[in-house]
This record gives sequence, structure tokens and C-alpha cells, in this order.
Amino acid sequence: MGVSGAGKTTLGVSLARRLGWAFVEGDDHHPAENVAKMRSGKPLNDADRRPWLEQLCVVLAERAAAGHDVVLACSALKASYRDILDAGIDGVRYVLLEGDRTLIDQRLAQRRDHFMPPELLDSQFDILERPEDALHVAALLPTARQVEKVIEGLGLPSPAPSTDLATKVLVDGLAFPEAPRWRDGWLWFTDQHARTVSRAHPDGRHEVVATTDDLPGGLGWLPDGSLLVVYMTERRIMKLGESGLTPRADLSAHASFHCNDMVVDDQGRAYAGNFGFDLHGGADVTDAELLLVDTDGHVECLADDLVFPNGMALTPDGRSMLVAETFAHRITELSLDAGGRIEGRRLWAELELATPDGICLDAEGAIWVASPGTTELVRVRRGGEVLDRCATVGTPYACMLGGHDRRTLFVCTAETDDPREAREARSGRIEHVRVAVHGVGWP
Repeated sequence: MGVSGAGKTTLGVSLARRLGWAFVEGDDHHPAENVAKMRSGKPLNDADRRPWLEQLCVVLAERAAAGHDVVLACSALKASYRDILDAGIDGVRYVLLEGDRTLIDQRLAQRRDHFMPPELLDSQFDILERPEDALHVAALLPTARQVEKVIEGLGLPSPAPSTDLATKVLVDGLAFPEAPRWRDGWLWFTDQHARTVSRAHPDGRHEVVATTDDLPGGLGWLPDGSLLVVYMTERRIMKLGESGLTPRADLSAHASFHCNDMVVDDQGRAYAGNFGFDLHGGADVTDAELLLVDTDGHVECLADDLVFPNGMALTPDGRSMLVAETFAHRITELSLDAGGRIEGRRLWAELELATPDGICLDAEGAIWVASPGTTELVRVRRGGEVLDRCATVGTPYACMLGGHDRRTLFVCTAETDDPREAREARSGRIEHVRVAVHGVGWP
């Protein structure tokens, strides 16, 4: 339970998956009249909510009669609402997800296609009556930690997480590692909120290669071996040479907000995405551009309707690109012509609640997906089937297949992506695990 945007559905799905229980999304059972009212910007009253709560009681009773335990995501904001649920079925336990107004505002700003507009959030905080007997869990915690707190706090029996893979820590003490790339026996990455480009050796050695004047995003190399680095807020691509980092391309006229990840092909063509909106400022989610920096440095927009284009992977022939659209919860496939321009586009996989950030491609055509929103690292095939899961120490933000045979999966993790907290906590890590299928393509 909790206000809209607290993360009930994300936690509910993860908790149900861990317990082997059924999951019920309360929002799916609102009468059409309630949905229309909220879409129009009007808050529901007690009379509006009663038939909805009574229907949820019916659903819970049916599941219980069939012998199923259930995780329900439902706001249950007032004691009188909980009284209705309690009367409908025995053994209801409440978990209250609590977050401050700034956090909830940011989450609602990132949510798309939900019928409750952000301007109704005040009405939910106004009527929230916190139950003393509920288990209180912080909304800002990573989902995996929330799941463990619920299981421990409610004394629930639980099997171990369903995964055959688990990472070990290679490097720790980082601020916020991102954009991992394997090259010449080292894992290269940016430590975004420390403003460095670094690299780590498989034996655990770690060194800073360059210090940046802006938040560093994606990395890639030109055919001559020159390193390219995205400057996120300046919306530029820089080139590292003997004289330091110098401008390679100015993306500011084309990128609608901060740039982020980048992939560079074997010809030296660089593809860069951007946020499209002020993520940390609470702006509404809007479409963003995928930009191409050609071999001569010319910049052009290839697409302007992607939803937070983030991690990217190119197939070995360079003719297909997979793009993680983070807040659309999907992977999109772009067919490229010989010049690197888009000639076709289709959905590669819907990922349900996952928020795909960094991705990498393997030799069986599957991709590893880092999903910080659901705190999981999964291997997915075309169509969305999950083939493998990997448990990580921290929340995974990006991944890369490297090592001498490209069968070591490196993962960038952290406990927070908040710039100030990341700099202070230094909870960022490079984690690694051996996998069965080797990596291919770029990055």
C-alpha cells in the first residue's frame, strides 16, 4: 500500500515472483467511471472507491478459495478502506511503502500512460492514514532490499532467489560506474558522479585514465584507437588524445536534453541517445532523439521518437542495432543500411516492468539487460522470454561481456543514482561472473 508512485507494483511483482505467489494489480480492477474521473484530474471519493475495494475482496477470496497466496498492490490509503479489505478475507497483512514528496514527484514524472495524473498526488497524501500495525518500508530502497525486508519483517517463508548465477565484486568504492566496455584486456568504464574515465583489470587492479569537466556518459573508440567520451550535460562528444579531452562533435543543437550512452561501430560512426526531458527535475517523460556522428564528425538525427534511448548494442555485421528504451520498458531493433542510417524498425521485446538501462549482446542473439527499476540482471531473447537471471550485490545499471573469451559478464552496480548521495556513499561497484555464451558485436 501507499500513494501512487510509491512503487507498489514493482515491489509487488518482485515479491510475488520470489515467493511463488499470485500477483493482483489493484488498478486493473477500477470501474471505468473511476478511471475516467482520474484521467480528468478529479480525485476519487469514498463512494467511488467502495465498489473498487469490494471487487478486490472478491478477487482475493476467489484466489484464496483456489489455494493461492496473493500479493496485492492497492493504495489502501484510509483505515476505512482497509476495513473493507479485512472484512473480505482473513489474514491480510499490510506493507506501507513510504517516500518523501520529492521522490514520488520524480517517479510520477517518469511514468507514462497511467490514468492518475501527477496533480492528484496531493489528494492522496491528504487522506493517507498510516496504519500502526503495517510494516513500513522505504520507497527509495532498491527493490531487492525491499523484498528481503518484507520477507523478514512479516516472517514469510521464502525460497532462495531463482537464479543459477551470482556475481562477485571486482572493484568497489566507486561513485556511480556506467558504460562498461571491454578493450585490450581491461574493462573500461565511466565513474559518472566522480567525473572520471577509468579501467579495471580482471585481477582487481583499477586506475583512472582521465578526469572530465562534465558528467561522462558512454564510451567508444575510433578505428585509430582514439577514445570517445560523451559529455552529458554539455551534450558533446569528446576525444581523448595526448593533449587531453578535446571536442569531437557538438550535439547540443540536436539533443533535447542531457546525452547519455553511446555505441561506436568499427567504421568510427558514433550513435548517442539522450534523456529527452529533465529526469531529476520532475519533468514529464517525452520522446528523445537518437543521433549519429558520422566518420567525418557530421551530426544528424536518425530518430526523434524514442523513449529515453539508453544502452545500445550493434550486431557483428553492423546492420542491426538494439536500443533500450528505458521508460517504455522495451527493446527496439533498428535495421541499418551500409551507411549506418535507419532503414527499418520493429519491436524486439516488451520487458513488462523492467527499466532497461545498459545492455550487451551474446552469440546466441540474446541480450543481457540491466534493469535498475526492478533491481535485476536478466538474459532475454527476442520476444521477451527471460532465459537467465543473475543475482548482483548492488542495483545493476549496465553490463558488458568481456574477458579473454568474452564470457565474463561485468556489471556496473550502485546503491543510488542520486548525484550527491553517490559521491558521498561511494557504493558503486564493478561485479563479475562467468557465463556460458560469449559476447559479440559492439560495444
